[in-house]
Amino acid sequence: MVKRHKRSSLARLASMADLVRRHVPEIGDDAQLFCLMSLVSAGAVSAYTPPPPSALAAYADEPHLGVLHLDLRDALRVSFTSSLLGVLPRA
Repeated sequence: MVKRHKRSSLARLASMADLVRRHVPEIGDDAQLFCLMSLVSAGAVSAYTPPPPSALAAYADEPHLGVLHLDLRDALRVSFTSSLLGVLPRA
């Protein structure tokens, strides 16, 4: 079961990397690393959005507590952009 899952995950990651390479050819061999980090980041960020009702109530009561409140789309855009810029070759 574990081996089948890992093979499937690696195949999907390879497909994702091929797609990224097709649209951002300069990424080269780092496409797979970028894709892996994107998947990991998406999983991590999604755990924080949307915040539970108790966190929203705390933010409403003390707005300064919500300083790191994340919008999923914005957080993923920043994460993916930062990761992509980190793996692109420098001239």
